[in-house]
Amino acid sequence: MNIYDFAINFEIESRKLYEKFAEESGNENLRGVFQGLAEEEKRHENILRQLKEDKKIDEVDSDILSTAKKAFELISKDLTDTKDNVLPQQQVDIYKKAKEIEVDSYKFYTDKAEETEIPEVEKVFKRLAKEEKKHERIIENIIEMVNRPNTWLEDAEWNHMEDY
Repeated sequence: MNIYDFAINFEIESRKLYEKFAEESGNENLRGVFQGLAEEEKRHENILRQLKEDKKIDEVDSDILSTAKKAFELISKDLTDTKDNVLPQQQVDIYKKAKEIEVDSYKFYTDKAEETEIPEVEKVFKRLAKEEKKHERIIENIIEMVNRPNTWLEDAEWNHMEDY
């Protein structure tokens, strides 16, 4: 299996995981975040296919952080208004696994960008790594929100959500 096929399969598995999370989410806004992440992984898959087939590459950068931030603000409002925990705390271990996948993706793309001698491949892999880092931060926020909903609401300034 070549590097492109490996990366494509990795993106497919990530997409399926986020689609599953979206299906299982009882919160409409959180479901939207997971659907957005699934769409991102599908886009990455398409970019890798274009790279493999030596075609023109679609834009890699996304606006997923601002979309997620808006969704988290709505989730925060839901939590404040209802005083109920609308987030499934039993899912936190699964979300931690998703974070590990994003960390691995980031490392994979960073390592492969350093290994390649093809400037276009290096550029695309670096940008994909940057996108995977965004996903990691989103998942970190979901984990934090699920683990500590009351504290998270107080600290939801998004100071640690860097813009890229």
